[in-house]
Amino acid sequence: MSPAIVGREREMGVLGSALADARGGRGGAVFVVGEPGLGKTRVVREVVRVATAADQAVMQGRATSPSVQFRPLAEALFSALRHSGVPDDPELAPYRHALSRLVPEWRMERVPGDDDSLVVLGEAVLRLLRRLGRERGCLVVLDDLHDADAETLAVLDYLIDNLAGEPILVVGTLRPDPGRTADLVRAAQRRGVATVLTLSHLDDQQVRTLVAGCLNTAVERLPQDAIGHLIRYGEGNPFYVEELLAEMVETTGGDSRHGVPAAVLASVTARVERLGPRGLGVLRSAAMFGQRFPAPLVRAVTGVDEAELLGILRAGVDGRLITVQDDGYSFRHALTMEALRAGMLPQERAALAVRTAQAIEVGHPDLPGEWSLLAGELWQLAGERERAAELLGQAGRRAAAQGGLSTAIGLLERSLALLDNGGDLPPATAPVLESLFDALVAAGEVVRATDLSARLDAAAPKEVRITVHLGLARAAAKAGEWTAGRHELGKARRLLGTHAGPAATAAVDVVAAQLAFTDPAPGRLAEAEALAKRALDAATVAGLPETACEALEVLGTCARVRDLDEAEALFGRALDIAVRHELTMWRIRLLFHLAAQVGIRSADPADLVEARQVAGAAGALVTALDIIAELAVVHLTRGEYEEAERYARECEQTARRLRLGEMPLFGLGLRVCISAHQGRRAEATDLLATYEHFGGADCDFSSAVWGFGMAFCSLLEENRERALTEFGNAVEAEANRPPQYVSYAHGPRLLLAVLEGKEGREDYEKARSTASGNARWNRVFLTLAAAVLAGRENRPDAVSLAVQQFHEEAAPFPLAFHLGLRLLGGAAVDGGWGDPAPWLRAAEAYFHTTPAPRVAAACRALLRQAGESVQQRRRGIDAVPPQLRGLGVTVREYEVLVLLAERLNNREISERLFVSRRTVDTHVANLLAKTGQPDRAALAQQYVESIAPAQGDEPAGLGNSE
Repeated sequence: MSPAIVGREREMGVLGSALADARGGRGGAVFVVGEPGLGKTRVVREVVRVATAADQAVMQGRATSPSVQFRPLAEALFSALRHSGVPDDPELAPYRHALSRLVPEWRMERVPGDDDSLVVLGEAVLRLLRRLGRERGCLVVLDDLHDADAETLAVLDYLIDNLAGEPILVVGTLRPDPGRTADLVRAAQRRGVATVLTLSHLDDQQVRTLVAGCLNTAVERLPQDAIGHLIRYGEGNPFYVEELLAEMVETTGGDSRHGVPAAVLASVTARVERLGPRGLGVLRSAAMFGQRFPAPLVRAVTGVDEAELLGILRAGVDGRLITVQDDGYSFRHALTMEALRAGMLPQERAALAVRTAQAIEVGHPDLPGEWSLLAGELWQLAGERERAAELLGQAGRRAAAQGGLSTAIGLLERSLALLDNGGDLPPATAPVLESLFDALVAAGEVVRATDLSARLDAAAPKEVRITVHLGLARAAAKAGEWTAGRHELGKARRLLGTHAGPAATAAVDVVAAQLAFTDPAPGRLAEAEALAKRALDAATVAGLPETACEALEVLGTCARVRDLDEAEALFGRALDIAVRHELTMWRIRLLFHLAAQVGIRSADPADLVEARQVAGAAGALVTALDIIAELAVVHLTRGEYEEAERYARECEQTARRLRLGEMPLFGLGLRVCISAHQGRRAEATDLLATYEHFGGADCDFSSAVWGFGMAFCSLLEENRERALTEFGNAVEAEANRPPQYVSYAHGPRLLLAVLEGKEGREDYEKARSTASGNARWNRVFLTLAAAVLAGRENRPDAVSLAVQQFHEEAAPFPLAFHLGLRLLGGAAVDGGWGDPAPWLRAAEAYFHTTPAPRVAAACRALLRQAGESVQQRRRGIDAVPPQLRGLGVTVREYEVLVLLAERLNNREISERLFVSRRTVDTHVANLLAKTGQPDRAALAQQYVESIAPAQGDEPAGLGNSE
């Protein structure tokens, strides 16, 4: 047995099973917890060996500091992609920008925007790991997670929750110390999504086995006095035992310095001293860089020549103090590095920290990546507070730029603490305070940002304070806290005074417009438009393209409530600016707005599909989800329920996984509408209960759930009174707070109100001139209202024209088309105008095949009321093509028609069907009369032409029904 796994048989069994599960596509997470030296890394090393032997993809990374953003994740991905390169997979295209935070090859493509969400990054990492583990599964090892940054932990938390069903095993190691990592692991264990293996100290027999393995001898041949010493002072800790074994230094223990056990400190010191004074100096200098260190910079700090440095490093490797890594050298164990630091006097450490920081700044003048943070920590160790604060602030701003807000906040707070000596704040404090404020607002920490703003008001110049108050106002607008937002906006305006330049005016006015647009107060849209127009004018003068796009978006969404043409022009103008100035995320956002306009006008999803591809390729996942929701709406209106359900579920599930605020409610609300349009009352009610349980009743989309969803379910149940109430409530809610989408409740509400005699032509003309009246879905019902009004006004030509327009408008919408025929036919029968029989037959044939028996029954009752014959619903009626069924062709008549198309005469047909020839003559005569065909040949051709409508190429009821 290898010494690496002495006493860890149970742990290795669990990990071996987890590896096998990952190969089978059943992923999971296992955390190995233990004190320093208990063998966490050795257990992981053995797991890596097993996974490698099974040809599984293996990735390894290690956390080094809570202030180093994404270190373990990035290192793990580097270890896999360094040799194979980044996979070119279409599934990863929408996530390239998110992954660019970790994958250098994609960093040049990174643009600020939606992919800054840590949950989006978590989904991106999950999909990349899935791709890398596609063949045999993959193992991801994340060491020393107790030192992980908050962003890494957020991504890890997301991964843990979504590994089931993926070929991925995540193995993490951590110390049992209290903290965020331990909290995360315990919470995952409680949720049942992670296994925790807590390493225990070795017992006496296991220590003997470990020592025997190290010495390559049998247990019974071990010297008892030496074993007693190792058992007594090794404390069952494999690392301590091995260190003591390496030196076999007699000691009675004692206090430790800086958390390093005295026995280990003595052992490491003795072994390093064997390298000579120069060797001790080199390794102490290396320890200042951390567990991993770069040889060239160590040489710069110590001044030794290259040959001597290589000799010392070779001796360190031979003495099992350091190991060779792909990108440099590393101490074999973190305790070795800590022991070297602990062995120095405070003055020695401070002096060495200065030399190390200076070497870093010479070797890396721009202090990229982690160098800024390391140099800052070294200057802090040296007592140079202002220089340390400057570099920690720089590291914090970089973390914020990469979306690492928690890391940024922590670093900036450290920087601020170094500058704050309890008296007046130095000038260098203002930029740190400003950056910290921006990070807090972006992270949603509005209360902390507000508290900080008081200090900024005292320390920062006026321009910074204006930015602070605008940031607070913008955050308040997003949170719906309009009073607080207007208060902060007032502060910004007072600081600006009456002689503000166009840039400052534009910045203030565009935030004011956003506040006004989201505020439910009366007249909010007019106020938002006025402010956005002023912001646009100022942004144009000052040359601020992003502010101009922001203002035009507000103007477009306001205009969409009243005029689709005007909204489209505004969105198009903003798109021109975004393209001209290469504002990628704004270009994508505006493509979405324009594609949505096409969907509203024509019910054509093509532009939305194209916009989704562009958004996905750019990694604009939130915008892509907005597009998916719009696609669900378009397919729902078209009666393409499977596609609509697929998009709605994708919107709901992806938004929930990405924790995108109210977006999951939109997807769930759309599912309510989809069930309602199919007449599935019980299913729609259950979904509605879930929707309201999660807060949907307070969501803006609730008016659509009722006015575009449940009201149609009521119509399919022939409950027009309830439907009209539901439509009316939806329209009233939208009047109180106009939504950012075009309402699909106005058209059907007006039609029902006209049918009930509650509204007339003036109301129709008013509705037709609105933006919602220009939406094709609403136009269907408005043309029906026009037909009803013309019929009551005894204008048959106007009825025919309106019915013709209705057929054209409703062509893509089978449910709206056939519901319209039923409602139109009922009004015509009651009023004695029009030609209701073909309308009602077409509607009856359609609803007979859908779960709406009450509508079909109502159509049959109206046909009887009109004195028309009603088709018997015999077995086999579903085989009759919808077009012929709409003309009243019976099952037996259709059987005759099929044989006519085979060129059989009446005698042959009678023999084939076992009926009399007179019966066949009667069926043929009925077919000629119902179809309006002149002879048998034309009748046979009618059968051939009926096949296409049966396959759904056009709505039932077209053809000769007019």
